[in-house]
Amino acid sequence: MAESRDDQGVRDEGVTSPASGARPDPQQQATGIAALIQRVMAWKPVRVFLHYANDNGPLLASGMTYQAFFALAGALFFGFSVFGFVLAGNATLQGQVFTTLNQFLPNLIAYGGGAGIIDADALTRIPGLSLSSAVSLLIVLYMAVGFLATLRAAIRIMFGLPNEQGNFFLLKLRDLGLAFAFGSVVLLTAAITVLSNAALDFTLSLLGLGDASPAQAVLAPAVALVVLAAIETAMLAGAFRILSGIPVPRRRLWAGAAIGGVALAVLQTFASSLLSRGSSNPLIGGFAVLIGLLVFFSIVCQVILISAAWIAVGMLDNGIDARSLSPEQKEQADAERLEEARRLVADANREALEQRVREARGLNRWRLSRALQADVRAEAKRRQEVPTSTEYQQVQAATGDRDPDARQVDRAAR
Repeated sequence: MAESRDDQGVRDEGVTSPASGARPDPQQQATGIAALIQRVMAWKPVRVFLHYANDNGPLLASGMTYQAFFALAGALFFGFSVFGFVLAGNATLQGQVFTTLNQFLPNLIAYGGGAGIIDADALTRIPGLSLSSAVSLLIVLYMAVGFLATLRAAIRIMFGLPNEQGNFFLLKLRDLGLAFAFGSVVLLTAAITVLSNAALDFTLSLLGLGDASPAQAVLAPAVALVVLAAIETAMLAGAFRILSGIPVPRRRLWAGAAIGGVALAVLQTFASSLLSRGSSNPLIGGFAVLIGLLVFFSIVCQVILISAAWIAVGMLDNGIDARSLSPEQKEQADAERLEEARRLVADANREALEQRVREARGLNRWRLSRALQADVRAEAKRRQEVPTSTEYQQVQAATGDRDPDARQVDRAAR
């Protein structure tokens, strides 16, 4: 918005006011250790981590960890209540589902002699739909919607935005739909894993390589890692764009989501071996997997928020506004900032003149007091003439001009 004498400010619904300013001293060229520190602090990864820490990222991740952990128990109980009859008697399908769950949440299910928090046999013995499964469904929905609401607020904080406003029930309905969508992705991962493994086995058999060949030993986990990274990337992109409601440019969205997706896939791949080693410790063996799962959830939540911070810092570096504003809303925001600057200057001038009045004596004090009173009256009158945000919007609609000047506002007011 161009700045001229006729540029129109916007006051808030309440009444609030720009003296001589001061520019910062030019930055001195650092040398030696100071220059090295300056270069390190300018690296984007360092600035991303500082951005994440300054916005209370670790604290937000802790809250997300709490909700995700308690949603897990209800989700497993309800899920196996519904799908228990499908898995019953099908050892192959059971093993594939348990493997997929352990890919997302390492050492969650104990089966085949491996360590885990929940015994696989106990899950398959869960009865079908009952009152307890209905209660668990309500718990799952409540915790899942709460987790997504917390995730949305945390992502928006990383972008310097307030929590999304709107109809409470519509927001919760959208969160519920996203919860089902993310849950469906997790379930489909099992099918994708089966198909990718089958395709790999078929390809290796065509090449004349046996099931126990070194090629299969290398390619099988590599394919699983790539598939997992792709799924995690897609889920993060949905969280950053759809869940948060932030208009992230497509290239930056997929770059940040890919960083987070690969990090999560690698974390999930190697977490199993780390947790299994911890369970062999005689001091914490009984709690190692539980503690490890909490730590795992915490790291996952922090990776998600650091990925969001990476996108946010990139947008700030390129002057991209994270707010979803129409051209009219952007002009209104510019007008509000202009009025705020004018009020700051007026307040600074008034305070400086008040100080001069206090220091003056005799006739000079009387003259300055009169000048102060005149300035206060003039500023109060100017502020009263500034349109509120609602009035500014009405002028925009009436004139068809996104950036009406003072004369247009005056004509509309008459």
